[in-house]
Amino acid sequence: MLDGILGLSIVTTERMSEIESSKLIEQLECAELAKQHFIEGAISFEDYLDILNLCEVDIDNYLITVEDNLAVAGITL
Repeated sequence: MLDGILGLSIVTTERMSEIESSKLIEQLECAELAKQHFIEGAISFEDYLDILNLCEVDIDNYLITVEDNLAVAGITL
């Protein structure tokens, strides 16, 4: 359940170069690995967000999405 709530995705376009696509895939792989470590309790939420920031995730939008996912799951803050 937590894996779905913290879900990550990448957005691509037809005009993206192979280099740009590869970079996005690497960023997603890094972010997914950090998510798994957070879910397993190996890193704190703050460390998780720091890693996402290094992976160039828009943290503000990501947290809004997580909050929306929590609401859909019936969990309120």
